[in-house]
Amino acid sequence: MFGHSWDVKMEVTGPGSADVGYSFSGDNSPRMTLAGKLPWNKAQNVGFGFNNLAVTSAQPGTVCRIYVDGKLKDEQKKPDAKGTLSCSVHLKD
Repeated sequence: MFGHSWDVKMEVTGPGSADVGYSFSGDNSPRMTLAGKLPWNKAQNVGFGFNNLAVTSAQPGTVCRIYVDGKLKDEQKKPDAKGTLSCSVHLKD
């Protein structure tokens, strides 16, 4: 990997389960975890680019977060009426 790299951690907490779609910088296509029991998390060392986390079928009280090098960079606490919420972080040199 050329240039700067970051440790990115994505997490979803809350009651029950949810569908989680996510992609780290450099991923060619999003990945999915369907009806995964919460809490859920994934971590990866990445280069520059977009890191996205999308949650659907979430119950009230579900929260998504993205940390970069251990620091909270995005947090969404309120799913909309359809039970969706998302977080994203763009990393650049």
